[in-house]
Amino acid sequence: MKTHTCPPDHTLWAQHLVAPAADGGAAPWQPMLSPAEAARVQRHQDRLMAALQAHDRVALLCAKQEVLADVYCPGSAGGAPAATSSTALRCALRDLSWRMAGLLLPRRSHH
Repeated sequence: MKTHTCPPDHTLWAQHLVAPAADGGAAPWQPMLSPAEAARVQRHQDRLMAALQAHDRVALLCAKQEVLADVYCPGSAGGAPAATSSTALRCALRDLSWRMAGLLLPRRSHH
């Protein structure tokens, strides 16, 4: 059984999100996240991964719902109002919502 391990620094993904592109600059269609926005996306991912690692179906469902609420109903889940959400944040959260769709825990068999 393969277990998922977190890297020692839980902010690696957030750092990646705010780093300039490898070619020296972000493409015009790829707006940059602020450090606060990257940390917000990172918190969502950390919750998803923690629930997945704990094999907690309820926590995983709740974490997924929080991401969806933050993406499609800004302000309802404690997120920033739609007027202050940047395009980059909305894109990153939307991308995370697509990626999390594949995060599933198997149902326990009753055999």
